[in-house]
Amino acid sequence: MGKHRVLDHDKVLEAAREIVLRDGSFQSLSFQSLAKELDIRSQSLYNYFHNMDEVIETLGTEFMDRLYQQLVERLSGVSGREALKIYAETAHDYFDSEGPMVELLYFIHNYPETSPFVEATGRALGLLRRLVKNVKLRHMDTSAYVQAFISSVLGFTVLEIMGFLPDRNPSRKTSFQELLGLYLDEADPATIQ
Repeated sequence: MGKHRVLDHDKVLEAAREIVLRDGSFQSLSFQSLAKELDIRSQSLYNYFHNMDEVIETLGTEFMDRLYQQLVERLSGVSGREALKIYAETAHDYFDSEGPMVELLYFIHNYPETSPFVEATGRALGLLRRLVKNVKLRHMDTSAYVQAFISSVLGFTVLEIMGFLPDRNPSRKTSFQELLGLYLDEADPATIQ
């Protein structure tokens, strides 16, 4: 420990991701565990990040930026009900593929509205708001629909990751599609594609 190493901001973040993915949780992520992973003294980390909150904020920003980019790519040229379906499936698949990194969302309330993490999350949610704005809903208010929609997609995925949704009949994929169907049915098919 304490060897001179070539280190940069990205290597610290990669080590943080490796710790979380290996241990399955953010509980073991600390400056001490990062220093051990990088084979440096923990004091050296202060050259890159002020504290763990800054590490988590940066990880969260990158996490949400990647989701936003996937959403934009997959939603290009699509609108209406199909766009809502693609948004939900893309978000679900992304959160599912990220495993324990989805826990980053638990930390967002610790940051001010001006945080890049909060702003990146806002971009992803803003995209959903724009999609819903162009869809006539049967009963729900647009804001309530957006909140319920994203809460269900995220909530379902978190429960999957935590192992609370056993893979029985109906399968988790079928259950998610049925949940999504409830929200898509709220959209008036006469006014959407």
